[in-house]
Amino acid sequence: MSFLALSLFALSCSNNEDNTPPQQNNPIQSKFFSPPSWIIGTWVISGTTTQYFKFSNEDFILLTPYTSYKTVLEQTKSAGQTAKVDETITDIDYNFVITVGASSGSYKFKKVNATKIQWINGINNITLDKE
Repeated sequence: MSFLALSLFALSCSNNEDNTPPQQNNPIQSKFFSPPSWIIGTWVISGTTTQYFKFSNEDFILLTPYTSYKTVLEQTKSAGQTAKVDETITDIDYNFVITVGASSGSYKFKKVNATKIQWINGINNITLDKE
């Protein structure tokens, strides 16, 4: 055998003790919400000073009692459970379903004007004013 052939044979027969597959890092999704610009802000129940919802570029927060759904979703995802938000967005509607583990809840909002929205909750429509 030639030197080149022996070198190739030696390389192909080398013993690789590291048979572990490469690890994949699955990053925790941190952007669950992408609300439209018209709903970003803090919303109070019309005719009161009671803050109820807050929307940021990446979060939906229930202010009474305080619940950051981004935080809830991140914690659920890091525990290996289902955590997702399915959104439907138009120029006047923002609807989404939050799934956390085996539970889910839906929210529907309709833009009335630049400073007023309605929360369509299936029982009655609640008007909210932008703070």
